[in-house]
Amino acid sequence: MKTNPVNRKLALAALLLAAAFLMSGCNLIVKDMAVDAQQVILSVNGEEIAKEQFTRYYENAYQQAQEDQAYYAQYYGISPQAVDPDAVLENTLESIARHTLLMQKARELGLDVMTDEENATIEEQASTQFESIRQQVKNVFFAGTALEGEELEAAIDKKAAELNLTKEAYRKSALENKLYEKLHDYAGRDIEVSEEQIQSAFDEKVAQAKADYAENLAAYGTALRTGQTVYYAPAGYRAVRQILVQLPQEEQDAIRALESELSPLQTALNQAQAGLTRYEDALKNESASPEDSAFVDEQHAALGEEAAARVKELLALESLTPEQSAELEAFKAALPVYRQLEEAKALLAAKQEELDTKREAAFSGIQARTDEVYQLATAEGADFDALIAQYNDDVNQPEQGYLLCQDTTDYVPAFTQAALALESVGDISQPTRTNYGNHILRYQSDVQEGPVELGGVRETLEHELFHARQDEVYTQLQEAWMAEAVIEKYPERFKD
Repeated sequence: MKTNPVNRKLALAALLLAAAFLMSGCNLIVKDMAVDAQQVILSVNGEEIAKEQFTRYYENAYQQAQEDQAYYAQYYGISPQAVDPDAVLENTLESIARHTLLMQKARELGLDVMTDEENATIEEQASTQFESIRQQVKNVFFAGTALEGEELEAAIDKKAAELNLTKEAYRKSALENKLYEKLHDYAGRDIEVSEEQIQSAFDEKVAQAKADYAENLAAYGTALRTGQTVYYAPAGYRAVRQILVQLPQEEQDAIRALESELSPLQTALNQAQAGLTRYEDALKNESASPEDSAFVDEQHAALGEEAAARVKELLALESLTPEQSAELEAFKAALPVYRQLEEAKALLAAKQEELDTKREAAFSGIQARTDEVYQLATAEGADFDALIAQYNDDVNQPEQGYLLCQDTTDYVPAFTQAALALESVGDISQPTRTNYGNHILRYQSDVQEGPVELGGVRETLEHELFHARQDEVYTQLQEAWMAEAVIEKYPERFKD
C-alpha cells in the first residue's frame, strides 16, 4: 500500500477523532504514556514503527473505513456495517509493512538519489498540497475570526502543526510517491515487447472489434468521434462532408429558446388528453373506481344534473345524428376536461406558430448565401473541397468528413437522414435545415471494411503490452520482497 499519512482525509479525521480513540476497557496499571508511545508495533528488516506513529496510520484507516460505509449508504443504498477494528488493525499492519519494505528497497537500489528537476517537482507538489490543507484548516477553525494578516497566518500554521499537518510531512509524502514511481519504472527495466506479441494483440483487438460492431454498428462511429483507438472498420459506413451556411448565433439561441417552451406545453396537452380519456372511460364503465366516479362528478358539477344525464345518454349511443353531435359538442364545451384540452391545444398551436414564424424569418436571412453556395457546389466541375475552405461555417468538421451509418444517433436526425439519402459517391444534397443552419452535403466515400493498418496502432499496442507486463512484474517483485523480508508484528501491544 502506498500509505500517505497526511492525505487530505487525514485532515478531517484529525479534526474529529478524540485523543482517547483507541483506549478501551479498564487497566489497573498506571502507564507511562511516553514509554507506551514508543512501544514497537511493527518491525520490517529491523526498521521499527512505534505505537505513536502507527496510531496515526490506524486512525486514518479507521476514519476512511467509516467514510466509505457512509458513502455506500448515501449513494448506493447499502446498509452501513459496523467497522471491524481488528480487520482495520490487520490491514494497517500489512499496509505499513509493505510500504516500509518498498521504501527500503528504493533506497537499497539507489532510487532515492533525485535530480534537481525531480527535487523541484517534489517541492512544488508539497507546497501546493500544504497550501490546500492550510485553507481547509482556516475554513474549519478560523471562520469568522477577528485575526488577520501575519497573526492569522501564524495561527493557521500553529493549528496545522498541532494536527501533524506540516510542510515537511507533505514533502515526505511527495518524495515517497516519487519513489513508488521509480520502483515501478525499475520493474520495467528489462521488458521488451516483441513483434509477435504486437501482432497477436492486434489480431485479438481486430476480432473483438469486429464482434462488437456486429452487435452494435453505431459503436464504431462513437469510438471515432470520442478519440478511441479503433482496430476494425465495419461495413455500412460512409463519409459525408458538408458546407454549412450557419444561422447567426442569436437566431439559433432564439429558436432553441422557443423550442424549449414547447415541451411544457406538450406535456400540458398530454395531461389534458389523459384527463379527457379518464372521464370518457369512467362514463362507460359501470364499475368505475370511487376516485374515477368522483372525477366524473367534478366534471358534471359544471353542467347540472339534467345536462349531465343527457351527456351520458349521448355517449352511450353507438352513432349520433348531426343534431345529437352538435348537442354533445355544446355540452362538452362546458366541461372542465374539454375546456382544458382546447386551451392546451390552443397554447401549443400558438407557440408552434411563433416558432415557425421565427424559424422562417431566420432562414430567410441566409437564403441568398445558401442559394449561391448550392449553385456553385452543383455546377459542372465544381471543387467541393475548395468551396468548403471558402464558404463552410462548420469549423469542427473532420478532415475526412462525418462518418455515419443507418444506426448513427450522434447527429441531429435531419442531418443524418439527408446524408444517408444520398445514393452514390459524389452526390450532393439539397440544402437541409437544422437549428444550426443550412447543410449542403456531399457523399464523400464509403468506409472500406476491414482491419486498420497495424502501423497506425503499433505504438498504442506496444505501450499497452509494456505497461501490462510492467504491472505484472512490479507485483511479482513486491511479493518476492515481502516473502524475503523479516517482518515482526505486535498487535497485542497496540490493543494494550
